[in-house]
Amino acid sequence: MSQPKSPERSMKWMTIAMIACCAIPIAIALSLGGGLGVLLGRSTQQSTSPISTNSAQNPPQSQPSTTKSGVSLQPAENWQADNHVHGLAVNPKNPKILYVATHNGLLQRSEAGQWFWMGKQRADYMGFTADPTNENRFYSSGHPPTGGNLGFQLSDNQGEDWQQIALPGVDFHALAIAPSNPNVFYGFPASGAEGIHHSTDGGKTWVQTQMKGLEAAPFGLHVDPRNADHVFATTRAGLYESRDRGETWSAIASTQNAPIAGLALLNSNNTVMIGYRVVQSDPGLYRSNDNGKTWEKLGAGTEGLILQVAIAPSNSQIIYAVNENNVVFQSQDGAKTWTRLG
Repeated sequence: MSQPKSPERSMKWMTIAMIACCAIPIAIALSLGGGLGVLLGRSTQQSTSPISTNSAQNPPQSQPSTTKSGVSLQPAENWQADNHVHGLAVNPKNPKILYVATHNGLLQRSEAGQWFWMGKQRADYMGFTADPTNENRFYSSGHPPTGGNLGFQLSDNQGEDWQQIALPGVDFHALAIAPSNPNVFYGFPASGAEGIHHSTDGGKTWVQTQMKGLEAAPFGLHVDPRNADHVFATTRAGLYESRDRGETWSAIASTQNAPIAGLALLNSNNTVMIGYRVVQSDPGLYRSNDNGKTWEKLGAGTEGLILQVAIAPSNSQIIYAVNENNVVFQSQDGAKTWTRLG
């Protein structure tokens, strides 16, 4: 796959790894004193060793609680330390409840602002998505603590228990569900399979797409909320789109010299995007109202490189974002202003 051109030949790069101790699929490169650029690469090396000892493996010695759905909750103090965020999802009924998939397990931020580890499994959830219509249903992929790959798995009780339903040995590092049809999925594995995969039956069976025109490996996949056949891929070479379920792709010109890191799509009458533009002159969160052709800078309040963005299904004014240091931010006014969450 081809490499992106640097916006400035004289740009200095510093690589920040998003994933540290299992397979390293993505790295974001920042310049020091010479602007901002991106360098995103993948490794297909499979993790075979247990993840590092930290707060996820040694949680505070306190009695766990349970939610109405029956999922057990363990207080998650200092969860940001020695950790990486791989995915975000917002409860479809309560926009104040956030789910965070990490290298050390699945987290919930409660309506009261408390952080909890969820469920029995403390896996490395490299791929994670939640059903936008069913608050109890999650999907994931990645690595168990003992090493290997999870395949594609499903939980119908908010991550309390997981069942592998397809692709044993596969490790999706990008995973997306179609908001308009929760039976449609897209995934990109780092190991166990090759290429973008597509499912139309809830993840039971998968088909590898041709990926014609996609010039770099995707580190994020995002489905148009109105059209399950229309999917976007964030890559080191820019933002790409496919209108035929990932078979053929075209680059969005405005992003080829300013790639998108974290991205979310708004459910509206046209394709509205909120994404972090890695542009040398003025990096930050931007909004596009025209399928990525033009971008407008959004309000201040976040900091660092935003790697994940999630919009609440029940209230599009509430948006969450997380940066490379695992700092979580919330906007309650459609990304005009942001608050750092404790």
